[in-house]
Amino acid sequence: MKNKVFVILVLVFALVSCGGSAEKQSANSENTVIAQSAKVMVYYFHGKQRCKTCLAIQKVAEETVTENFAENGDVRFMELDYSDKANEAIAKKYEVASSSLFIVTADAFTNLTDIAFANALRNPADFKEVIVVEVKKYLDK
Repeated sequence: MKNKVFVILVLVFALVSCGGSAEKQSANSENTVIAQSAKVMVYYFHGKQRCKTCLAIQKVAEETVTENFAENGDVRFMELDYSDKANEAIAKKYEVASSSLFIVTADAFTNLTDIAFANALRNPADFKEVIVVEVKKYLDK
């Protein structure tokens, strides 16, 4: 009986720690038009349930794009729920199965997911620098 209670508590804790947030859905037609017009897209994919690190990745990535490229119409940030049917095709294209961060152009992309998870909470300044460098590489092509 104690084992069952322990297992249930662990499962509840796991679900709560990645607490779902009812954030806005970004996969609407306006964002699709922006994505088609921007030379470089910074895509943050997430599911319905997100942990503290996942939320930090979104926050840092979005801040970085806003702080460094707000005046540049060739760079856009887009948040996408990969579990939403409307985002199924793009999630499949990049083989997204969990929270992920991609820098994307029409003919290439860079997956920054590992760097994002390693740095979003502990080294956000380093993470921001990586995003800026990667976006600039694509802008200079």
